[in-house]
Amino acid sequence: MQDHELIPGVNLCALGASERLMLGAMRLIAAGRGRCPRLVEAFESHLGSQGVTAARGATILAHTLSAESKRKLTLGWLCVRGVTWDEAAILAMLEAAQRSDSASISRWLGRLGIPQMTPVMQRGIAWSAAAFAIADKPFDRDVANLTRASTSPMTQVREQIETQFGERGL
Repeated sequence: MQDHELIPGVNLCALGASERLMLGAMRLIAAGRGRCPRLVEAFESHLGSQGVTAARGATILAHTLSAESKRKLTLGWLCVRGVTWDEAAILAMLEAAQRSDSASISRWLGRLGIPQMTPVMQRGIAWSAAAFAIADKPFDRDVANLTRASTSPMTQVREQIETQFGERGL
């Protein structure tokens, strides 16, 4: 991972608990540690009875994103405090799924190099998004615009974010 793959000025700890949990899980799964029992415990601690469903959904999603993307996706290492552009797109796509916004889901998947969703990926997205929503811990809609993250006030940083995500985050 290179520095240019991190969103400038965006810190992981500035995101909500649901977003941090999902990114942490995706990073663990990508690092080959997805079978760690503590991962399911973390989901259960945050989501209660929906924890196992969310953990399964995250695992399916991580594997299908990797397999179906036409390019190499970039996730942060476990110790990275920043957020990559791809991680932000994954969170925005999950938030759109909670709103059943298929146009936004398709747009975010396109940014991840996935032209069309397979039934297996659809299951991973649905299980992940629904588990967080049912547990009343939904993903923040503002994640698409990164408004919950602390960003630098410099104009060039703002322009860089707007160039990558568009002015409205779509």
